[in-house]
Amino acid sequence: MKTFLRVIELFSRICAWICGFLLLATTVMIGVEVILRRFFAMSIGGADEISSYVLAIICSWSLGYALYHKSHIRIDVLYYYLPAVVRAVLDTLALALFFVYISMLTYFAWDLLHTSIIRESTANTPLQTPMWIPQSIWFFGLVGFTLIIAGMLVALIYYQLKGDLRSAENIAGSPNALEELKPDTNTPES
Repeated sequence: MKTFLRVIELFSRICAWICGFLLLATTVMIGVEVILRRFFAMSIGGADEISSYVLAIICSWSLGYALYHKSHIRIDVLYYYLPAVVRAVLDTLALALFFVYISMLTYFAWDLLHTSIIRESTANTPLQTPMWIPQSIWFFGLVGFTLIIAGMLVALIYYQLKGDLRSAENIAGSPNALEELKPDTNTPES
């Protein structure tokens, strides 16, 4: 199971690095656009449109990394006052509901992509980007995120059935203040 979790972590890390490079490239493109407009009264055109696509894409592709490293917002005021078994049930419920929500979002993203392909939709912009291109990249990011959640849910349930609540809590439990202060200690493989 640890190898399975390492594969999930590696996939999410690669996605996060790619997202970082995309964000850096977009930032450079916007910087060049600003300089060209300010000093040369010209534009490379489409920088705002491309940056919008990149923002949506990096959001969907980096969500798995954030989940794996417990970076999503959690409300845990009472969490540490509850018995370990109750925390385990709540962790499973939270991850299962997150899976249901993201699965529905992914389904509707597919519906949007499918409609754009059938209708041959293009952006109402000077670039007239075929919408299936950014939407398909965004959609596959959501598919990857759904698979990451499913994998983490399987690992969580596996450890809970084995009675290893500590390993299960490492996967989906809310990190305490000390864990948050230490880099990369609140990951499932630690």
